[in-house]
Amino acid sequence: MTQSLEDCPPDKIENCPHPRAVHQLFGHESAEQSFLSAMNRNKLHHAWMITGPKGCGKASLAYRVARRLLGAASGADNGVLGVQEDDPVSRQIAAGSNPDLMAITNGWNQKTKKWRSEISIEQIRKISHFFANRAAGNGWRICIVDCADDLNHNAANALLKTLEEPPEQGLLLLVCHRPGRLLPTITSRCRHLALRNPGISIAQNVAMDCGANEADSTLAAKLAHGSPGRAAEIANGQGLELWAEITQIFDALPRFDQAKAHGLANRLAIKSAEQSRNLFLDLLQLRLEQEIQSHAKNHRMSGLDAWLQVQTENQNLQNSLTRLNLDPAMVIVQMLGNIRKAAVLMQREMTVS
Repeated sequence: MTQSLEDCPPDKIENCPHPRAVHQLFGHESAEQSFLSAMNRNKLHHAWMITGPKGCGKASLAYRVARRLLGAASGADNGVLGVQEDDPVSRQIAAGSNPDLMAITNGWNQKTKKWRSEISIEQIRKISHFFANRAAGNGWRICIVDCADDLNHNAANALLKTLEEPPEQGLLLLVCHRPGRLLPTITSRCRHLALRNPGISIAQNVAMDCGANEADSTLAAKLAHGSPGRAAEIANGQGLELWAEITQIFDALPRFDQAKAHGLANRLAIKSAEQSRNLFLDLLQLRLEQEIQSHAKNHRMSGLDAWLQVQTENQNLQNSLTRLNLDPAMVIVQMLGNIRKAAVLMQREMTVS
């Protein structure tokens, strides 16, 4: 059954468990060991930035850190930072009810019925109040910010004040897809754990654990470049159906079905299709990347500049969609139109040559 937008927050993948309820994580043992060593030596830095591609497991790692530090009993079967799933601390965190753990994500806008595109200063100010309270458990209080890329300017400055005056036995975990977007003064005050996509096989297994069949999981893992979260999102959402539609569009070029394009755009423009729309836009950019790579690999320079220009233009349109509150249907039609123009230009250049 499809979940509503409010039931599927930005830090959760549809049809998959929330990262706070994920007890196994593969491919990031080195990063886990780095944290565990610091914890065992009582040398914990007050702020850690967990970076890496979207969907690689950063949030899951943050919650694994939280469970272990807040006192859940270790469980060797669940990896380096694994804990026992039936431990009271584990259960509280899975339910989102542990008083010593705060999670900051993009807030729900009750007026627009959408998740906000940024983290506000009001949300960050809650961290100071949280750290000012006495811990209910073993003394530690932990705040996870997911993702820190979405901090607006005022929120980033407010977070910086907390980083400059860290509380005793207080830990900040910043989940970050694009660390270059953060203030250098924030990144310089954090210890970094850099994650990579763990690989196709792990991504495939995660997608299957979330309910996808083997064939769909295999294709999704390849499209996701080995990102487990992205593979699960593609396989268990409408990703593969959208990929098939995108493939049909490219295979028909330079022919272009305008009516079909408008129908697709209108279908993805409705509020309840926001997650599918974002996935479609990401997959469309992926298909453009494949086109560019194919031209470069086969030394087919004809039309390459046109494809590179379309990639940039479409990325700018995608970035502006939420920031400028543009009409999603118009943006999608324009992006598809840009692709058609590039294909027509490439055909003309090939004909002339």
